[in-house]
Amino acid sequence: MSKVAKFFLALVSVCLMTACASSGTKIDQSQVNQIVTGTTTKNQMIDTFGSPLSQTFNSDGKLVMTWFYVFVGPFGTGMKQQNLTVLFDQSEKVEKFSLTDSQNNGPRLGY
Repeated sequence: MSKVAKFFLALVSVCLMTACASSGTKIDQSQVNQIVTGTTTKNQMIDTFGSPLSQTFNSDGKLVMTWFYVFVGPFGTGMKQQNLTVLFDQSEKVEKFSLTDSQNNGPRLGY
């Protein structure tokens, strides 16, 4: 194997090891702004945000759906997390919802 090929292989390996990672689909604030309590349906939520990460029923028998997105930066230096939780009434319309956004800048390198 030539020196150029070895260098290229090493470079590709380093790039792969330092890549970013994400899970779920990013939750866009403009889409969240379109949710109308008492009007937006379960099917509209799925059409807009895709399949939820979880579906459960609360103690009142009402459906709760959760969408989740997480992004981790290179070398694990930062993380962004979004969580959209929606409670539906008995007619499968949004009763209430909340979006939480958190960000962790990760460890400080060079200290």
